Amino acid sequence: MRKLQNVLRTLFTRRLVLTFDKVDFVYPRLSGRRRRNWLLAEPAWALKSDKVWAYPTLLQIEPCNVCNLRCPVCHSVTDGKPQGFLPLDDFKKIMDEVGDDILFLHLWGWGEPFMNKDFFSMVKYAKAKGVQIISSTNGHFFESHGNIDKLIDSGLDVLIVALDGTDHETYEKYRLQGDFERVLSGLRQLVKAKREKGARSPRINLRMLVTRENEDQVEPMKALAREIGVEIFSLKTLCSFDNESKGAELLPCRPEFRRFSYGPEGEPIRTKNTCKKFWNHPTIYRDGTVVLCDYHTGNELSLGNVFDRDGRANFGKIWFGQDFRRARAQFLKGDRQDMRCDRCALNYAGVDRCVSHAFAIEGGGR
Repeated sequence: MRKLQNVLRTLFTRRLVLTFDKVDFVYPRLSGRRRRNWLLAEPAWALKSDKVWAYPTLLQIEPCNVCNLRCPVCHSVTDGKPQGFLPLDDFKKIMDEVGDDILFLHLWGWGEPFMNKDFFSMVKYAKAKGVQIISSTNGHFFESHGNIDKLIDSGLDVLIVALDGTDHETYEKYRLQGDFERVLSGLRQLVKAKREKGARSPRINLRMLVTRENEDQVEPMKALAREIGVEIFSLKTLCSFDNESKGAELLPCRPEFRRFSYGPEGEPIRTKNTCKKFWNHPTIYRDGTVVLCDYHTGNELSLGNVFDRDGRANFGKIWFGQDFRRARAQFLKGDRQDMRCDRCALNYAGVDRCVSHAFAIEGGGR
């Protein structure tokens, strides 16, 4: 009933609130085209159809899969894939095809987005089409006032900044090759510049990946977020599947900070996989490869390349095509043995557990 009420409210007011990682994104007045796409996109998953009737409401695009850090439980370290950058012209082609329809752009992947020199231009181009955008950074790129000014001027809606501890000893146990003081200093400069410019965006989400090494610092981290002046403080849960031996060592002791529930032998307890990403949140990697979601980091379930032989973007051909339909049908039937879905973390916890807590910081951003 509540979902129906929200749909009716959006139909009459054109106002929509979308929640991602426990943070609300408000669309005060949806365009007719974007509202139509949203109304057609949502029922496909609810009706368990292998056919979709609209572009996805959310889209992830990877600006690059290159990173300056070597965090142990991360695909950019464990996968060994060829690395590179998404060209700005290619990004524009994708946005020219879908930018007037999608609601939300998730602009990061298995790398550090700020290492793509065209990142700010990508954000500005997508914002010009009315898309709301979130991105994430390890925070090593704000020592330059030029980068700070470009970021604020780009119009990015929310920026997640990863800082996993209140001191460099704790922080650097996970963020290998990271520089705690550099991140903290740059973050303070960014907040100061926002205040001086009177800018409301990006909203800064200080994010802490909770591990056994830092779980006793959650409250001090929240105090630090308040002192710095960010708008949001959130806690990300650890997914250990890509490096299980290291992940087991890092797993927090407190259950509220864990992504999964565990059995008596320490094994994660399997539950029903209710993933919606096949219907509303696919991923385009930096080389144009389209996959079901960002958990598919290899090419074992590549559904094609977004760029056709002439170099034009043709995401729709893949999204509405037979291969994607077969993948949805296979997922719905539960026949997932040759799909990464069978091993995906969403078999053990819903997507809402990727972030266990998000706190609005009173007075943040002022």
